[in-house]
Amino acid sequence: MVLCLWSAILYFTAAVFFFFQPSLAQAAEGKVTHYWRPTGLYTSVCIEKPKNDQTITLLETLYRALLPVIEDLQATNPDGTRKPSAAYTTFFKDAKNMPFVRDMFVRVIQGNSLLPGDQSTFSQGGSPVIWSLTQRGEFRSGLPPEELVDRYDSCLKEQVDGVTAAWLYGSPYIFLCPSFWEAPPPIVFGGIPPASANGVPASNCLGLSRRGTLFNPSEPSKGAVLIQYRMWILLEELLHYYVQLSTGIPAADNLPVNNVFRLSAFDSLYTVQTYLYYAASIYGGCNKFPTRKKDGEL
Repeated sequence: MVLCLWSAILYFTAAVFFFFQPSLAQAAEGKVTHYWRPTGLYTSVCIEKPKNDQTITLLETLYRALLPVIEDLQATNPDGTRKPSAAYTTFFKDAKNMPFVRDMFVRVIQGNSLLPGDQSTFSQGGSPVIWSLTQRGEFRSGLPPEELVDRYDSCLKEQVDGVTAAWLYGSPYIFLCPSFWEAPPPIVFGGIPPASANGVPASNCLGLSRRGTLFNPSEPSKGAVLIQYRMWILLEELLHYYVQLSTGIPAADNLPVNNVFRLSAFDSLYTVQTYLYYAASIYGGCNKFPTRKKDGEL
């Protein structure tokens, strides 16, 4: 997988403020695009307009992609009880948690702020800022008295581990590294994933093992072919922000699909990949899901 958390508190001193002057000047020149949704607010920041435009396209497409996911989470039986889909049951298990899962996705499409409004020069009311890093000197952060870390350098250092994006814990910042735009498969398969069409599942839906009790364990990417698209990588970082800040529980990630499938109902709520595999399954119209082994079955 390709994601991580950068844990740091923004350290604003006169020196750091001076350091930020180039970015603030670029904002004044119109090189920072503010992205708005009717039900919320995100900000896209990049000194390269084409990448900024692509980020906005990803956000707009993600918004539309999550609407049927939220609809799936609202399904009910004629008697009013919750009606979990096969995709939901596969990844989240317990129908009673459907409102919790729905709330996380609703937060994402609304761009709700979970931080004070003065957290960031660029953040609108504390909502997430999507910042595409393209060069050194754009953003530094750290814990005093340690030396501040240039986040572009962090990207270059961690790209050997497949890192393409990261949420800076405790801040509104989500950073898109150069590898987010440049990494080849299986780290990144593309920008917007294939969707179902006319009832036909998407081409990247996962197959099953011979017994049908697991996703295909021989699939080379271990399930990443379903979720390693820029749109879902962006969703993963947004979910880190919303799941962790709204619950106070660190959200785990970096799990292959069969590890996610084996999680308990509780653990699935605090594992970001669970949300990704579920959302990607709904978006892709995937209809093949493992059946759980019975007690004593090999």
